[in-house]
Amino acid sequence: MKKYLSSKNLALLLINLVPLFGVLFLDWNAMIIIIFYVAETIMVGIIHVIKMIALYIINHKNPKALSVDRSGNTGLKGLGLIPFFIFHFGFFIFVQMMVFGGFTKQNILKVLPNLFSENYKYALGVIFIAQIANLISDLFWDIDSDKKLPDDVFFEPYPRIVVQQFMVILGAWFTIIGNSMIGYLIVLVLCKTVLDLGFVNYNWSNFKKIKN
Repeated sequence: MKKYLSSKNLALLLINLVPLFGVLFLDWNAMIIIIFYVAETIMVGIIHVIKMIALYIINHKNPKALSVDRSGNTGLKGLGLIPFFIFHFGFFIFVQMMVFGGFTKQNILKVLPNLFSENYKYALGVIFIAQIANLISDLFWDIDSDKKLPDDVFFEPYPRIVVQQFMVILGAWFTIIGNSMIGYLIVLVLCKTVLDLGFVNYNWSNFKKIKN
């Protein structure tokens, strides 16, 4: 239990609770925060397309990448995965937001422009810079980057889709009972926190194995 109470995990927990605290006590708009997460997911998807293209260009003739056993992949491979990802990932986001809009009676297209006003646009800019930094890190600092093709990273952004799926389905149930957007936000915060903690601790344990 103690390993989950580290300063790293507690800091991550507090960061994820900030939006919920803001809505409950600082009059933040819950709808804007939820759409902000969706906008971040779209941004992650776009950056991921760039990453898959870059990996294909860099490694599609690299002997190290070609020597990796991918015999279990019997479907689309290599370059063909990129347009499939754009359609598949985008389709999930579109359907989820249509369902979300149906439950909340909100016009998502009218809410999205609000993200480019006031301080939201600066937050989006910070996230964009962070995603670019992650892309550079994955391509040039990952010790296994020379062995990877689009096949190996295809599913990396999909946990965000799972989080949104839980938010739309479970959040709708809580919102119907309470007639409030808070239900969606609570589910979003809980699912995102669990995902972030799992991801960070998994990567940290792998890093320590490499270091040792």
